[in-house]
Amino acid sequence: MRRRLPISLRLGLWTAVVLAAVLGLLGGSIYGLLSAQLQHAAFSRADAALLQTLGFVGGGGQGGEHVGLTDQGALIAGRRGIVEVQIEDAAGRVVQRSEPTPLPLPAFAAVRVSRQIAWRGTLAAYESAPIRVGTTLIGSVQVAVSEAQDLRTLALLRRLMLEGGAASLALVVLLGYIVSWRALRPIREITRVAVNLSQTDLHERLQVRGLDEVGGLAQAFNGMLDRLEASFARQRRFVADASHELRTPLAVIAGYVDLLSRWGSFDAAVRHEAIETVGQETRRMQRLVQDLLFLARGQQGFRVRRRYFDLCDLVGETVRACQALPGGNRVTDVSQGIAPVQADWDLVRQLLFIFIDNAMKFTPPDGAIRVAARMDQGKACLLVVDEGDGMPEDVQQRLFQRFYRADPARTSGQGAGLGLAIAQEIVEMHNGSIEVQSAPGQGTTVTVRLPPASDA
Repeated sequence: MRRRLPISLRLGLWTAVVLAAVLGLLGGSIYGLLSAQLQHAAFSRADAALLQTLGFVGGGGQGGEHVGLTDQGALIAGRRGIVEVQIEDAAGRVVQRSEPTPLPLPAFAAVRVSRQIAWRGTLAAYESAPIRVGTTLIGSVQVAVSEAQDLRTLALLRRLMLEGGAASLALVVLLGYIVSWRALRPIREITRVAVNLSQTDLHERLQVRGLDEVGGLAQAFNGMLDRLEASFARQRRFVADASHELRTPLAVIAGYVDLLSRWGSFDAAVRHEAIETVGQETRRMQRLVQDLLFLARGQQGFRVRRRYFDLCDLVGETVRACQALPGGNRVTDVSQGIAPVQADWDLVRQLLFIFIDNAMKFTPPDGAIRVAARMDQGKACLLVVDEGDGMPEDVQQRLFQRFYRADPARTSGQGAGLGLAIAQEIVEMHNGSIEVQSAPGQGTTVTVRLPPASDA
């Protein structure tokens, strides 16, 4: 991959480019306006000198009498090296001038002329106008006003702009690099922590300095690390628990296979016992693997096939299926009204089976199990109420942990402790909630709330 410049340096360079564009636009505007203003001022001076000369020659002297073209007073507006006044007669001959060098445009003109010319190695504002006495054309006046000083001023301004702009841009690049380097220090810290992280060591955290954008990023990064550490911890615990759960049936199967290899050919009872036990343990492993696959699929994004149905219909069908099981006559449907939802029928049915099966395990033979569907505060609810022994508070807090079994002895080793974890996964897929109310000797009530059909 092509190596790029550091972000801090790129920020400094981009800042310099933007500043150069702004300074160029602003400096160009100022330079253009000043140049136009100075040129306008030069033409204004030339026009004033021209009018002064015309007023003296054409309008008369102090008493208003006619003054000749050769009268030295006609050159009163001239200033050596700055303003040159030149007078021509009617034939176009120069009769007098304020500078020894004639103007480059001495041609006689019977009309008013205004232009910029080259004069004495520089530029000048040039004005020309005819001289009339009454209606008689007697000559013309040419005036040139040097713009040398104005050009020197513009050259100095241009030099200051270029040199000052270059120095400013260099300073901006340096300061931008320093400021951005300091501003990006938390990003480098995040990079360092991310590089040093490993799956076995996720304890290091960033120091949050303030609540600005970078501080928010550091907080989000720390939160991500917290979630990753918790996820890895759950994963390690899950793998350890799964390995522990699989170790027992595998050991039993291996033991009975060894027993079959030694005594199966001679003892039919041993052979029958071994085959039956291996089958039981195999089915138990199949259920465990299916549950593990379900949970793994749920973590990766399980596809929920939603459809509209009445939760009461699902409860009725599920209860009738459970009543056909051994001890299922204790399960009754006490639903009332309707409870419309838009959910996955099969998943919700599996969820209800899990809670009913769990209630049947922990409810004595003479205890009742009531199942109901109803609407409560705008949400569709599933209720499973049993008359079992109930659970203490510490058991309720761990009830939905994977591989957790409150009383393994009472389940005869048939469950792996994944049923309630699967139930919770199904509820979360439907954006619902589970509430467990229980106390020792008072039975257990499980309430599952699902969004109504309109919110699904």
